[in-house]
Amino acid sequence: MEVSLTGLVGLKIRAGDGLQELGHPEMLSTALFYLAQPGDILRLKNSDYKFNVATYAAEVQERWIYTYAYAPDESWTVYRKDLSGNSYRQNDYVFTESVYFRVCLRKMNGAEFESLEDINHILSFKKNETPPPEMKPWLRNEVERVSKRVMNVREEGDIPFLLLTDTHYTVNGTWDDTYASIQQLHKEIGLDGIIHLGDFTDGMTSREVSRHYVEQVLGDLKKNEIPVWVTLGNHDTNYFGNNSDRFSIEEQCELYLGRDEPRYFVDFDKQKLRFIFLDSFDPNETLRYGYNAACIQWLNKLLENTPEDWKVAIFSHLTPVSRLQYWAKELRGENELMQLLNIHADKVLAFINGHNHGDFLDNEEGFPIISIVNSKCEAFTEYKPEGFITPNRKLGDPSQEAFDIMLVDSEKGQIRFVRFGAGKDKIVAHGKAEWL
Repeated sequence: MEVSLTGLVGLKIRAGDGLQELGHPEMLSTALFYLAQPGDILRLKNSDYKFNVATYAAEVQERWIYTYAYAPDESWTVYRKDLSGNSYRQNDYVFTESVYFRVCLRKMNGAEFESLEDINHILSFKKNETPPPEMKPWLRNEVERVSKRVMNVREEGDIPFLLLTDTHYTVNGTWDDTYASIQQLHKEIGLDGIIHLGDFTDGMTSREVSRHYVEQVLGDLKKNEIPVWVTLGNHDTNYFGNNSDRFSIEEQCELYLGRDEPRYFVDFDKQKLRFIFLDSFDPNETLRYGYNAACIQWLNKLLENTPEDWKVAIFSHLTPVSRLQYWAKELRGENELMQLLNIHADKVLAFINGHNHGDFLDNEEGFPIISIVNSKCEAFTEYKPEGFITPNRKLGDPSQEAFDIMLVDSEKGQIRFVRFGAGKDKIVAHGKAEWL
């Protein structure tokens, strides 16, 4: 089986650290990492070129999980320092072990590449057919535990949804396990939809690479053939780490939401239930975090037109109040938003957000505010608002994962959250959020 490669003219792979660097028109390199197995082959198709291979071991350094650190190139791998100016070749490269790799090409005559040259006309990557991996036993056990828990607590009238946030897709990370778990849970439970509260990636790569990762995550979720609803996170702008290759708001709406606007709602008429999805970040503003006037005006009109006997659940990447933020001591539009929400507090089941990479229940306003811990396997206690819970996490263990099955009953005014992986179950009932 031949795998299509994605190459970028002007991109260099540095021999010293295996990272990428733009500004080299004499080079054409793969922008993505590829996983090779023993027996897979890279083969040159055109003798006017030569190629170099950098390989990366599938090893995860603990600092990516247990400290506030984002891996360069969004990759939990270790460069094996096997690329140099003397390692270019024209003969086949046959992989003898399982590794990630990237490829760099040059022309034999040293000339620069044309902007439209296709790497697949120069080099092929042939993979052996391999059966799909079986679900890991510890994951299967957690699926069984959570499925039984959901079935035991599920009541007539409950609608089941899956809720996750801050996946921060990473090469050699845990997304494949997360997706496999969600897929199997849907088979066991029968979910009505999936809600992702934003930060699909770290937002530190090129737009093309970030788009590829986002499409992979969203594509996996959509394979369940149920609706997927998304709120935009701050990393989803592709701005992080002073990344200048950002997505515009129009591009974010197209890529993440499949809509023209960054805020929207979904109705469940039979249950008299409305889900509201807000946007909460703009890197072009001085006060980047918060809710702009257009968002608040839209929400005001929507809540005014929501029937009195309906309930709403509001989803956002950010909380509505700055006291529940660490990175933002002030939120744009906070006073206006909270005044509006408190006017309609009797309709609001809960305000549910991600971003803080911690679990928290807040009952100090006229409605519960619930922060959800990151799905990405990461656990550090620094840079968290006071009182936030950071569950212990460990690779190769159920605690590696963290997301919720959300059972909603609007007639009872209740939301029950059953945690998959690290963290605790919780419930919203009678206008309060409590741990179970």
